[in-house]
Amino acid sequence: MLRGFDQQIAEMIGEHMEGHGVKILKGWIPVSVEKLEDGTPPRLLVTAKKTNGDETMELEVNTVMFAIGRDPCTTDLRLEHAGVATSLR
Repeated sequence: MLRGFDQQIAEMIGEHMEGHGVKILKGWIPVSVEKLEDGTPPRLLVTAKKTNGDETMELEVNTVMFAIGRDPCTTDLRLEHAGVATSLR
């Protein structure tokens, strides 16, 4: 969880989330998310595949969270004036 972060902090965040009812499924990749029923929250059917095999599962949930990357918030820091080179596009 949270690749690229301090793993001790990442583990603490994961434990905190799980302690508040968030179910974290490690080692699974979502293949599809289908809305079964509208509502607040809606009913969703997630089909997922095991990362190290062909095993699949279906799980009915009300929320799906994806962590797919992040953009740095450094534009207003004027790093170039401090001689800091970045690879931002």
